[in-house]
Amino acid sequence: MDSIILWLLAASGVLSIFLFVARGLLDQLPEIITAWRKVQQAYQSTDRSIDDPTGTDG
Repeated sequence: MDSIILWLLAASGVLSIFLFVARGLLDQLPEIITAWRKVQQAYQSTDRSIDDPTGTDG
């Protein structure tokens, strides 16, 4: 009987930690997406300036 209670406590502790970590990651997700879009925009603008150093389109 005692081992069942210990297993239930351990399982609830692990579940609690998992939910805490998952919530932390999900809270950071919008900031990560915003940062990734900034990186993509910077890369695209750098790529365009290398392809067309004069700044004119064709």
